[in-house]
Amino acid sequence: MGTTSAYGYVNTANTVDGQLIQGLWDGDDAISIAPLGDKGTMLIGADGSALFSVSANRGATITLRLMHTSPTHRLLTQKLKRQQALASSVAAFPVTAFDTSSGEGGTGDKCFIQSAPTDSKGTNATVREWVLVTGEWNPEIPNG
Repeated sequence: MGTTSAYGYVNTANTVDGQLIQGLWDGDDAISIAPLGDKGTMLIGADGSALFSVSANRGATITLRLMHTSPTHRLLTQKLKRQQALASSVAAFPVTAFDTSSGEGGTGDKCFIQSAPTDSKGTNATVREWVLVTGEWNPEIPNG
């Protein structure tokens, strides 16, 4: 027998430096987390034997797509100025993305800004895409 569940963004807890992420752009990918690399590689020897090497890479990119009026856009702009001024690990900040219904998500305790958004003006408002990076993303195990 199948199970029925529901998803709603209101059942998520997403923060940058302890502050709720606000002013997200429209779409199904307003927040996305991607591993920095493969989780491992397979090597097949000349005789057909196999060896799998597990990667130690636990890094991830966290992409936030925000409106230009977003308080989080303002916060990240301030963090970018701090990161550029200090150029040290003191500028790192935590990020959390978590679905409270499914248990899916994770945290990065030491995140940095990898790329800042393009600032464009025209007929319509445009997305402000921030890409954050962490060397250690700690994913949660989703509920069963």
